Order: sequence, then C-alpha cells, then structure tokens
Amino acid sequence: MKNTYKFALASLLVSAALSSQAGITTENELGKFSVSGDVEFDIDFTDKNKTDKQEFKQGGRVLVQFAAEHNVSGDRYIGMQAQPLLKTNGDVDLDDAWFAMGKKADWQLKVGRFEAFDLFPVGQDTMLAYAGTEPYRTNAARGRGDNGQLAFSKQLGNVYLEASSLFKNESAADQNAVFLRPVIAFQAAESFRIAGGVEANVTADKKDAANDFIGYGVTANYSADALSLNLNYAFRDFDTTETKEDSTIGANLLFNGFGLGHIYSQNELGSAKEKQNTTYASYEIANVWDVDALNLYLGTYYSKVSDTEDKDLGARLRIKYFF
Repeated sequence: MKNTYKFALASLLVSAALSSQAGITTENELGKFSVSGDVEFDIDFTDKNKTDKQEFKQGGRVLVQFAAEHNVSGDRYIGMQAQPLLKTNGDVDLDDAWFAMGKKADWQLKVGRFEAFDLFPVGQDTMLAYAGTEPYRTNAARGRGDNGQLAFSKQLGNVYLEASSLFKNESAADQNAVFLRPVIAFQAAESFRIAGGVEANVTADKKDAANDFIGYGVTANYSADALSLNLNYAFRDFDTTETKEDSTIGANLLFNGFGLGHIYSQNELGSAKEKQNTTYASYEIANVWDVDALNLYLGTYYSKVSDTEDKDLGARLRIKYFF
C-alpha cells in the first residue's frame, strides 16, 4: 500500500511538471527545492576533407537538474545544484554539481563542479567544430573539471569581480596543476558590458610543461531589444624554450533567432604557424506547436586551416525541449 502511494504521488508530480513545462518546485519561508531539465537531440551531417569522410549520425542527451536554496536572515542563502546527463549512447555524465553560500546581489562562495565567467562567448552555437586545432578561448581553467574548483564573486555596483581556481589531475609526479582565474566585468551602460581576465598555473614547472602558461582574455557585449553582439579576444603564452603561443579573435551576433559568428585562430609553435578560419550560423524556430518549451534549431559551420586541404563543414537539426 505504501509503495503504491509513493508511485502514485511520483506520477502526479511528473504529470504536473509536464503540464506546466516548468519542472517541479516546492517553496516555503525557508527556501525552495526544484526539479527541472531539458532534452537535446541532434541529427547531424558532417564532411571532413582531411579524413575524406562523410557521416550522418544522431545523438543527444537528457539533462535533469536538482536545485535547492535555503534562505537565511539578512538576504543570506545556502544553495546547491546537480545536473546529471543521460546520453543516448548509454553513458551517464555530469554538468554541474556545486554548493554555494552568500548574500544576494552582494557576494558568493562556490565549491564543486561548475563553469566560471565566460570570457569568450560564442553566441548561438548550434553547430560549431574545427578542422584543425581547437582555438584557445581563455577557458582552460574556466571549470567543469574532474578535480573540483573554488570561486568567490563580489558585486560592487556596476562592477563584478570573480576569483576562481581549478585543480588539474595529477597524471604524474609534480603535475597536479592549480590554476587561478581572476575576472573583472564592468556594466558601462544598460546595453554595454566589457570584461577581462587572466588564467595562470601557479604551480607550474618544467615537469608540467603542457600546463605551464598564462592566458588572457577580453570580451565586450552590446545588447538592445532583439540584438546581441559579442566581440572577443584571447591570447595564451607558454613558458617554453621555443615560441609557443595561441591567439584567437571572435565576433558573433544574435538577432530575432538568427545567429552568425566567425572565429579566427592562430597557433604558433617554433617556426610553424597554423591559421584557421571558422564560420557558423544558426536559426531558432521557437514555440513549435505553440509550446513555449519546444524549439527547433537549424545550424551549420565551415572551418578551414590556411595553406592546407584541411576543411570541414557540417549541418545540424537540433530538437530542444525544456521541462
């Protein structure tokens, strides 16, 4: 009888979530707890010239989000969030899993698995891949690593400050890299924001040359009505005996569901340079069947490495449903 009651209650809650398309939320004077998520499935076509391979495939995942927030006196709070990913290939993964405490509109301390401030937003990137080396986007220490991280953020009027750290896996002796990533963002006007930051390995030495670098990034955003425009720049310099540098410039816009972006990247190692241009576009078909939680996205990209035959192109249909 007890199990039957529990099953009926669970069925009722799930039905309520599906009908409201806003998840399940329980709230009282102490705080709230919610269960929500989204479904994302892709149907892809890719043509990669380097490998002379054309491919049709389908993939996707279901993300389930558990979130809780406990209110404390004086606008203080304690919160957590977990986002397991259930993939169509049978794998189970994890996006976020963090614990936070702080004061609303003031400061926050966060620990766990999450992403810090985005210093190279790419906009509506329904399909974005690269023919050559993946460009550096000041995101090596941004987060969602397997060894955890810490972050402290503070809001001072129009200025946002963030200091985060990321711990790398100790793959060998003396290779347990620790990164620090300070960021400052300034809301210059209601429609314009600029931000900059640095990420550096504070434990680097010759035994961990792959992680021995300092990266810099700056981004500017203009948003007004249905238009959003991002301009980004990132640079990384490795501490090696020979020249090893990565630099990337990107621009993208989103207007009334249409997204367009371009990324130029350059990877330099000694006398060798790899220059790459990647263009991507996307269109959102919102509110399918008059359901505001169901959207379709059409996406495409083209990427080419200069002075080579390495070039990729692809197209994607994405189905996105929020629950």
